[in-house]
Amino acid sequence: MMLPPLFHVTQALGATQSDGDEASGRIKFRLFFPAGFDPNITEIRAAGDFQPQLGGVVWDFANGFALTKTTQAEGDFWEFVSATPIPSGFYQYKYQVTFTDGTVRKVTDPYARYSGTDSQNAGVVIGGSRASDNTVSPLPLRKPLRDLVVYEMHPGDFTDEYRGLRAPFDAVRDKLQYLVALGVEAILFMPWTAWHNKDYDWGYAPFQYFAVEYAYANDLARPNEKLSLLKQLIDECHKANIHVIMDGVFNHCSEDFPYKQLYRNDADCPYTAGPFGGTFPGLQDLDFNNDCTQAFIRDVCLYWISQFGIDGIRFDNTVNYYVAGNPRGIPQLLSDIQSYVTANGQSNFSMTLEHLDLSAAALVNSSDATSYWDNQLYGECFFQLYNGAINPVYLAALNNSQYVNGPGKIATSYLSNHDHSAVAWQAGAKFSEGAFRWYRTQPHAIALFTSSAAPLIANGQEFAEDHWIPEDDHGTGRRIRPRPLRWAEVTDGYGAPLLALYTQLFQIRKAHPALRSQNFYPPTWNQPQRDADGFGVDVAQQVVVFHRWGTGTAGTLERFIIALNFSDQAQPVELQFPANGAWADLLAATSVTVANFRLTLTLEPNWGHIFFLG
Repeated sequence: MMLPPLFHVTQALGATQSDGDEASGRIKFRLFFPAGFDPNITEIRAAGDFQPQLGGVVWDFANGFALTKTTQAEGDFWEFVSATPIPSGFYQYKYQVTFTDGTVRKVTDPYARYSGTDSQNAGVVIGGSRASDNTVSPLPLRKPLRDLVVYEMHPGDFTDEYRGLRAPFDAVRDKLQYLVALGVEAILFMPWTAWHNKDYDWGYAPFQYFAVEYAYANDLARPNEKLSLLKQLIDECHKANIHVIMDGVFNHCSEDFPYKQLYRNDADCPYTAGPFGGTFPGLQDLDFNNDCTQAFIRDVCLYWISQFGIDGIRFDNTVNYYVAGNPRGIPQLLSDIQSYVTANGQSNFSMTLEHLDLSAAALVNSSDATSYWDNQLYGECFFQLYNGAINPVYLAALNNSQYVNGPGKIATSYLSNHDHSAVAWQAGAKFSEGAFRWYRTQPHAIALFTSSAAPLIANGQEFAEDHWIPEDDHGTGRRIRPRPLRWAEVTDGYGAPLLALYTQLFQIRKAHPALRSQNFYPPTWNQPQRDADGFGVDVAQQVVVFHRWGTGTAGTLERFIIALNFSDQAQPVELQFPANGAWADLLAATSVTVANFRLTLTLEPNWGHIFFLG
């Protein structure tokens, strides 16, 4: 059984204001249970802190408002609408569910638009600004992922130092001009859907898929404005020509996922009844064997696309809801999303997979996915920084887009992300000096921005934030820890020069389409020495040299020779160039003269050159 797109909107699921205005309105509760799966429920009552507004007592479940069941072709709907309006405000609620065997549970709402302050409450807003007051402007031009550098952001960490009592979503707006000056044109927001508790979190155990996480959207001065704060942030991002990408977690959810609690027996809940693909230890896997699960997650994606105007989704842990030869799970989800955005006149909606196994590129090629996260450059970077040695395959890691084909498809590379320690920390890890050896990350940054992949950087990477996390926390949960950005580092002796380099790299990549092409020579490499023309990897020198080319903005040929020195010593090299003449050194704002198609120079330690002829 497949449901129409935006089923939860067309059927007014969750708790909503059914009528009224900015000052007051009636409250409506509506739940849905798909046909064919009996939850064994005899009664559902809604209770919460809204009850005194209707003549009752706060959180009085015994006298909560009884929902009425109606059976339709799609399944059972349970509904209650208050008889009188209640004043404008943010209210919290839960359902008391009584099952056929007499068991009683208090369960939150899987369709809630807002999470509550604690105890897994759901939230509903009466009054406040209207949806029409919070429209999201579309981007002037939505670009393909190939033309973007993605900035991964945890809204809490990003704003921790300066936001005070304001909501993180509101406080992010303070730094948009900083991001614009850096050159950022896309932000990947770590999951903003509601968590199952109010501890610090990364958001990868979602609880309420349609709800904005309370910790990100709670402004004490404006308690009603939660969804609007996210819409206002996205709108301002778009006005600043910044794409907004949502991090979506759809393979697994919190173990106490509300729908699972709404069924008397776990085995009867179609959303979580059985395994599909792989499993994620310690979390609840969703069951895409059932059409209602596929429809539910599709509806989640289309909600954020249609109501919030997002420009892409990064799909977490896709390897666990992909079964080769089976269209269910991620392939069908990608197809449904692409059909929706195409039908609504949208283009360049990015869909990136965190599919960390060897089938990643093949899945991108065979589906509507745009990109996949590739761990190889991160791995080679961390190896070199710790060991002071480089592997021959480092160069191949820069050309991972050779494995994907088709319009708009590209790999995504990074030196680190939320799952790993900061790359600046790794630079001095062996010496217990962390970011004090920040300069060792410079050739890696140059490599990332001149690779054939779409670059991603983690917030703070550009000014040498150096937080550490364990790669394996052995089930303790100690990896999920706050890593607040320390904004004074932007101007200190380590952050300032690195920020200047990243700003320059953003601008170079943006100005030169050829650096965003798939043209890369040599296409692969596994030898310990460079070839006779000087291209490849020299393990002894820790030098990497490669060639990039393509069509420039004016339709002319752009050519680049990139030479990188990862060692702590200057290295003499002889390079071959495809043409004689004056080649600009884009990082030094100077030029070199090439004669006889050769150039001999000394590469500075922990540095690189981007030679350009256009």
